[in-house]
Amino acid sequence: MGLRLESVRWLFFDLGYTLLNEDAAAMGRLGQVSDSLRQRGIDASAEELRDAMEAASARFDPNPFRSLLLAFTDDEDVIGFVRSSGRYPKELESPYPQTQPLLEQLAGRYKLGVIANQPAGTTERLERYGLLHYFDVCVSSGDVGISKPDPAIFHLALEQAGCAPGDAVMIGDRLDNDIRPAKELGFQTVRVLQGAGRLQQPRDDAETPDATVADLGELAKLLDERTDAEA
Repeated sequence: MGLRLESVRWLFFDLGYTLLNEDAAAMGRLGQVSDSLRQRGIDASAEELRDAMEAASARFDPNPFRSLLLAFTDDEDVIGFVRSSGRYPKELESPYPQTQPLLEQLAGRYKLGVIANQPAGTTERLERYGLLHYFDVCVSSGDVGISKPDPAIFHLALEQAGCAPGDAVMIGDRLDNDIRPAKELGFQTVRVLQGAGRLQQPRDDAETPDATVADLGELAKLLDERTDAEA
């Protein structure tokens, strides 16, 4: 039947590759990985590592970072060295240009929330981006000790929101972490084709979202059209 908004009170968002562009941070980390591998005599560019990461995501590998390393070496000493060298430069992440206008558009119509796998300090980062005030609920794995796709993190967000699953939409980029667990609980779901998650293909009905959009601009248009049609 597709997305239906007549009873929806809450929109819950993932963050990485949904509201936040992680490209620069990801390539920064992969550049570090390339340098570390080169120190061990293995030549792999950041672009080749990105391609291996995307292939792992498309396969639904549970640990894409390890998978990309295994594409170039099976030496556990080298893998351990690479993991311990460098860090993910989270400061290079930034909201998509469409993020703030979208949240501004939606905040007057819906309650907005976050359900995301993120390190501790998510609310502080959203505050720095000037986005925190749009959200009434923010549930982040690093802050609550539960990670998607565990249904417990979705239940926690619903409990904090005082919302039933049928009155909520989950919006995210990954079929395995966002769409399947939310849909199995009774959320409606919207997939955003951004980041490596765009390469995933639904394996069954549980991973088939109610709607799919290319980016946040298309999401804004979709929600506008649906709201007008159901008014």
